[in-house]
Amino acid sequence: MVDTEQVTSMSENAVHIVSGRLFVEDLPAFLRLLNIFSEKNDVKIQGFDARKIIDADHLFFSIHRARESFSNGTNEAKDIGLEVLRFSSGQRKIDKAFSMGLIQGENRSVFVFFGESEEQLQKAENAFKAEFELSEISELSVNEKKSFLMKQFEITNEELEIVGESRLKDLVMECVALVDVTR
Repeated sequence: MVDTEQVTSMSENAVHIVSGRLFVEDLPAFLRLLNIFSEKNDVKIQGFDARKIIDADHLFFSIHRARESFSNGTNEAKDIGLEVLRFSSGQRKIDKAFSMGLIQGENRSVFVFFGESEEQLQKAENAFKAEFELSEISELSVNEKKSFLMKQFEITNEELEIVGESRLKDLVMECVALVDVTR
């Protein structure tokens, strides 16, 4: 989980990161509703399993890499949210990146909102929290996320022993950095 108040301006678009607990009864139906909500509020929204996001730096680096891929014409996805999902997952292929997304049932989630202005994003964020009943929860520690991160980024116990557990973030960020390097 990441700080829900974190906001930045990247390129001409504003970005909000919103964390919380969310119950998804039917994932395909939820994703359809999320698309409708996004269109109605003129924002793009991408959801993540918070257990697989080490911290805000992980998301902001992925956002940077995704925007860079659109600028260079090397993007795999047509949608900025999916391209961020791809980089965040450390995967080159979009279909493999879905492992970072939300699941059916109880979710500790992180949503990245993309919009044109801070005001627009704040309005959309407030509406989103109300409409989807996103509840606040405490941030997970890296230790609580460790097994999810190791599985997602294919980090072995041996690898972590060699570099030290304090370097888990470095290993995750390296996976994000290496997406598309060997294209």
